Amino acid sequence: MKQLSLILIGGGDRGSSYLKYLDSHSEKFKLVGLAEPVQAKREYLQEKYGVPAEFCFESYEKLLALPKMADVAMICTQDKMHFAPAMIAIGKKYDLLLEKPIAPTPEECYRISEAAKKNGVRVLVCHVLRYT
Repeated sequence: MKQLSLILIGGGDRGSSYLKYLDSHSEKFKLVGLAEPVQAKREYLQEKYGVPAEFCFESYEKLLALPKMADVAMICTQDKMHFAPAMIAIGKKYDLLLEKPIAPTPEECYRISEAAKKNGVRVLVCHVLRYT
């Protein structure tokens, strides 16, 4: 199986939780870029996962301004901030791991779905069931 390359947008609790999976499956996944506004978190993740400094940014806009550099973009921003980075990533033909909720409005959810179909990318929506 080919090792999947990943970029992370949002290194808070949820994004960090998904990265913990990488710790025990490093032969399958490699983090190659990240965007996290909190400097201490960004530097910690950069060091822990060996991401080159030139691919670590405080904003998703800067990360997604680069040419496509990975197979998958993990969108783990705050709930109300999923739409914009998802649309940019889809436009660059990244497959997505998209934390729930997909977007704040049904219209934005629909637009993400249609953009993914148009660009031939897959969107995996992560929905953690906390009390089951």
